[in-house]
Amino acid sequence: MRKASQLYILAVIMFLLSLVEGVSGFVLWLVLPRGGGGSHGSGGVERSFIWTRDTWLDLHDWFAVALVVVVLIHIILHWKWIVHMTRTCCRKPGARV
Repeated sequence: MRKASQLYILAVIMFLLSLVEGVSGFVLWLVLPRGGGGSHGSGGVERSFIWTRDTWLDLHDWFAVALVVVVLIHIILHWKWIVHMTRTCCRKPGARV
């Protein structure tokens, strides 16, 4: 598989993982906030949005771990470019390559 194809697939995976992270974060923040006002386990707010708050937390945490792994792979695949750009940007003015 060509490197360009690998990077494209990796970017799509990063996008999808980020999307799940964002959605689960907003659900935890806005739909299932901490506290709950005594509705825990009684079918109230705690269970009103597909899954329980604990399930959303687990989903959020594990997708975050997957996103970190994919970002690390992305950095590894771009390492030569990162080194090159760092050297280019940090070079003294007027220095020859």
